[in-house]
Amino acid sequence: MIARPLRGDHLRGSGFTHEPPGGGSPEWYTPNWLFDAIGLVFDLDPCSPVEGPLPWIPARKFYSKIDDGLSQPWAGRVWLNPPYGPETGRWLAKMRQHGDGVALVFARTDTAWFHESVAAATAVLFLRQRVRFVDREENPGKSSPGSGSLLAAW
Repeated sequence: MIARPLRGDHLRGSGFTHEPPGGGSPEWYTPNWLFDAIGLVFDLDPCSPVEGPLPWIPARKFYSKIDDGLSQPWAGRVWLNPPYGPETGRWLAKMRQHGDGVALVFARTDTAWFHESVAAATAVLFLRQRVRFVDREENPGKSSPGSGSLLAAW
């Protein structure tokens, strides 16, 4: 058998994105319990849902995909749960350059973005359990994510 590199289409359902196998919405959100555990209020969430901010995310300002939070100016302490997949590295590079905030990402220690951005963080916390992301009604996904997560802080 010859192994071939995976491209974006092959990542669906592989645990790299939040999209469940067989399609469906890629929109999964950080559960409330994680914000309770962190205990911080943020000035900005640059990856907020298009439908509007979620009531349990403790941020004062929000950008959605329509606003293109990656190209907008960031100020103050930022909460970042970036789109998972090929763009993760760009979001983490911006967070690293901004230097003030907390990011939640999969613990992908074998990626370039991990070594470029997460390794440069002030603090890294590998979460003991996998984060069951939730939908807008705070219902957890039916399956466990394909990887553990970490919090990186700058």
